[in-house]
Amino acid sequence: MSLSHDSTYKGSTMRLITAILIALSLLTGCSETSDNRKLDSSKLFGLKQYLVTNGRTPIDYVVGKFVDHDVVFIGEHHCIRHDPILVQYLIPALYANGISTLGFEFANRDDQPLVDSLLNSAEWDEALARHIQINQFSAWPYREYLDIYEAAWELNRSLPEDARPFRILGLNCDVDWSPIQTRADRDNDDKKKLVWKGCTEKDWADVILEAVEDGNKVLVYCGIHHAFTGYLQPIVNGSGEFIRFEDCRTGTYVKNALGDRCMTIFLHSPWDDLDNGYNGSYVKPVNGAVDEVMASLGEEAAPVGFDITDSPFATLKARNTVYAAGYDDFTLGAFCDGYIWTKPFEEYETVTFVDGFYTDDNIELARIKTPAPSFRNASVERFDNSLRGDLQKTLNRFRELK
Repeated sequence: MSLSHDSTYKGSTMRLITAILIALSLLTGCSETSDNRKLDSSKLFGLKQYLVTNGRTPIDYVVGKFVDHDVVFIGEHHCIRHDPILVQYLIPALYANGISTLGFEFANRDDQPLVDSLLNSAEWDEALARHIQINQFSAWPYREYLDIYEAAWELNRSLPEDARPFRILGLNCDVDWSPIQTRADRDNDDKKKLVWKGCTEKDWADVILEAVEDGNKVLVYCGIHHAFTGYLQPIVNGSGEFIRFEDCRTGTYVKNALGDRCMTIFLHSPWDDLDNGYNGSYVKPVNGAVDEVMASLGEEAAPVGFDITDSPFATLKARNTVYAAGYDDFTLGAFCDGYIWTKPFEEYETVTFVDGFYTDDNIELARIKTPAPSFRNASVERFDNSLRGDLQKTLNRFRELK
């Protein structure tokens, strides 16, 4: 399992603080005309000072947020390798601190009995894990997400027989995309109703809120667009022109129910640019300001989690992203409550394609569990080649970031 072979999150808080202190001591001697600098020296210094006082390792940061929160969303871009690996490391740390529930975008609510069976089985059942994953969304043949299940299974196997097990709660809808046979069908409301069967993100939120009502604290791992609590996501057209705000996200429903007992942590990742909507090129968050702060630490930079709310990071602004559409004065403080930075974009890796994920036995299921109408009769080989190619395209986009 990747958890035992990846050292990304094994650093200590002391290493992090030491690195920032060293960089602070050097900052005053740096040239203010550095070619890569967009922040002035005083702003950069203030941001670093904040990290010295408040920065924590990602695991300590996330676990610590449950002191005064019932639900913590960590929102990802998708398919960045170190993000699901962080969740793998978080599972035993959460359990050691009394948190035994993970809300998971990547499983169906209707498959909860299968998920419970998987995590409490005597032997690891890779085939069942793959089935759960493909039954939610077939274009997700990625090792690091499967390993989240295995991390929870390993934890449960280590517990005394009478101990409360760790649970992963499937949040997503059990959709059937087969009614979508053409591109035009994607805009057909009657056919979309057949796909979703009345399920919405309110149903996702209900799973989370029911767990809270039962006395649980819940970490929710999902795409960032589902994770927004206080922020309303702009809906734009293909040219980045504002249409409306989306107020039906899972995080919004949870926020309406719990207020400040929930929060959103953003896992550092590219933002979509403004000119091409959500299908265009990428830009660095807040004009690369967070990257600039971390780059100034040099080789000593370490993964770090920190608050955005009531911090100098909250005032960082951007206008070049779809997330600013509809806002007169968009800031990072409006976007999220907390932040986790792991490594520079040039070091990002995509998740690992699982060889043999698609087979003759599951290809029919795969065909109806993807929204792409061109895959209704796709072969095993076409699924393989397409999904591998998508990972390479994603990696290329990370490398092109400026």
